Amino acid sequence: MKLKNQVNYKNIALILFFVYFFVGLYTFRDYGISIDEEFHRFCGLFWLDYVLSFTPFDQIKIVVFEKLSEAKSLNVGSPKDFPFYGIVFDLPVAFLEVLFKIEDSENYFYFKHFLNFLLFFVSAIFFYKLILNRFLNSKAALIGTLFFILSPRIYGESFFNNKDIVFLSLTTIAFYYCFKSIDKTSYKNLLIFSIFCSLATAQRIIGIFLPITFIIFYFLSVISDNKKLKDLNLIIFFGFFYLIFLILFWPALWNNPVKNITLAINYFSNVPLAIKMLFNGKYISNLNLPYSYIFFWIFITTPIIYIALFIFGYIEVLKNFFFNLRNIDNKRSGDDLWKDSNEKKDLLVLFIITCFVSFLIFYNVSLYTGWRQIYFLNIFIIYFATLGFVKINLNLKYKRNRKIFYAGILVYLVIILHKIIIYHPYQNIYFNSMFSNEKIHKKFEVDYWGLSGKKFLESILNLENEKNLVKIGVASYLPLERSSKMILKKDREKIKIIGQDFKNAEYIYTNFMSEVDKNYNDKYKIPAEFSKIDEFVINNVKIYEVYKKVR
Repeated sequence: MKLKNQVNYKNIALILFFVYFFVGLYTFRDYGISIDEEFHRFCGLFWLDYVLSFTPFDQIKIVVFEKLSEAKSLNVGSPKDFPFYGIVFDLPVAFLEVLFKIEDSENYFYFKHFLNFLLFFVSAIFFYKLILNRFLNSKAALIGTLFFILSPRIYGESFFNNKDIVFLSLTTIAFYYCFKSIDKTSYKNLLIFSIFCSLATAQRIIGIFLPITFIIFYFLSVISDNKKLKDLNLIIFFGFFYLIFLILFWPALWNNPVKNITLAINYFSNVPLAIKMLFNGKYISNLNLPYSYIFFWIFITTPIIYIALFIFGYIEVLKNFFFNLRNIDNKRSGDDLWKDSNEKKDLLVLFIITCFVSFLIFYNVSLYTGWRQIYFLNIFIIYFATLGFVKINLNLKYKRNRKIFYAGILVYLVIILHKIIIYHPYQNIYFNSMFSNEKIHKKFEVDYWGLSGKKFLESILNLENEKNLVKIGVASYLPLERSSKMILKKDREKIKIIGQDFKNAEYIYTNFMSEVDKNYNDKYKIPAEFSKIDEFVINNVKIYEVYKKVR
């Protein structure tokens, strides 16, 4: 009977992934362009041109050169100024753009959105496999995967965030093979693990934490049982191929790997840009974040039940660690800090999330606009939330109570799904119920990706469909002209974005984003001759306002 139930949950998981894929396939064109996408397309073409310089494919080189020349004229920054940005996603997408002869900007950005979603979809499958590996329970794997997918901000950004979500996705897959390698330290598992570790690190240098943690835990095993020294050749094998694949997947390292890895680490240790950010109603510098910054952003943008289950799961593993540590001198079989491979996996996750968050806080690492740069921590948050769900379920004495608990979780997931539908396609502005949404745009940066630009431009074109040219000012840090790449080609010439040249504007758009303190700098102040004619609000969260010149 139990086996039958397990099979049923696996069938439900298959249906879930089937539905999820087709929802993504149906909706990926709903999302606007984010503020960074033009630059990352430029990066992809730049490094594709570099890679092709080692090949005889002259015809492709010509096409890439032409596209690269066009990208240089867009004033989106130069890849030469950001030499160590990860391009494990951008470069292959640039190649596919050339291969499939995708010419119009609307089409290649939508194509990129689909591939972004596809990678996250694959990572969700691996997260399911990871939870199944840990708990050997299809129900737990299904619930954990629903937590993973139905994280509103992560879900929304999985369609357009080609930095943080790509890194999260690659780290998820690598983490699954980390667990496989803990179960069985074989050449095959370690080779695959090294590939995905190197891909994650090539996307972001902080990906180096996973191979380092894995090696640390190996030596902790050796301290407890020196017989495991026999696996040292396997660890050397893993380290060797990790470095080989890292160099292979990161063209910026090719001309001098040792020197450039050092430069990459130093590059991301320094802050490239100092800006002001709106945080809880005050403008703060990204160079001097309050200790609460990370916790606060995670807390207000993650569904409450996930946070509660995470805390419970985290404390359970922490308690177990201290219990094992206290009894470390007692003679028993197995390792000292963990009884079996499952406890080792839990402790490894505990070690990573605790050390990483502590490092960010105590070294005052600069972050921009929320916690998007550390979205990969969501893997560990959901892992512990799933562990919390399993532990609570096991601790409930009566079957009726377990059913009530399980039903309550499912009802909450339905509520979160409803929120995702309400916010679509702006799930990236989701805040949980701990805050009043009506004034949230005055306390936090909401549309910092600038997705609303596409909707605004389409609405202006509908309003002024008789005009040949509409001049639009922008009272925002957002480069609105990039959003024009997502509207129909025939309509782009009707729009002229003139930035803060308000005296010549017919309309002014603002999504409230600012890199300066608005209390002391009137760079984005709306002139008196403009009157508000429209605003865009979702679930009481104000995303943008539109002003028209009235005199």
